[in-house]
Amino acid sequence: MKKYLFIVMLFSAQMLCAVNANSIINEFKDAKKAEYVSVPWIMMKLGHMFMDKEDKNDIARRLNSVRVLDLEECSERVKARFTKRVSSLNGHGYEILVRTKDQDGSVQILVKEKKDIIKELLILCGGKDDCALIQIKGNIRQEDIDGLVKQETEKRNGRK
Repeated sequence: MKKYLFIVMLFSAQMLCAVNANSIINEFKDAKKAEYVSVPWIMMKLGHMFMDKEDKNDIARRLNSVRVLDLEECSERVKARFTKRVSSLNGHGYEILVRTKDQDGSVQILVKEKKDIIKELLILCGGKDDCALIQIKGNIRQEDIDGLVKQETEKRNGRK
């Protein structure tokens, strides 16, 4: 009996220590001067109803929810704790898509995929001035991202 109790306690401890974007957002969204915005599934679906017919295959149709946490106005202590917690996301089911770093901070884009479909996309900004986390959940295909990049590149180059 003690053996089973020990296993249950060990499993419970692992669950409590699980590192994911949801736990980080929930930990920091109520911090003093933190800004938090959540667009849940039902609001996303309502927004889809107002999209034009030509936007039928638009990437926005594949998004289920968006959550944004901005800690720019928070204390340095909160930002340092956030940066430390965010660094622990690597290797917990997330793959690094893009990483860039300069003297002001860093930006990372992490993804969680299942069968070549991106289920969760995280944009993480960390540094002294900018600390933010953007979580996008949905069913995003690689072709959707490629098309979006191509479209934006053409816009910047004056082709559209």
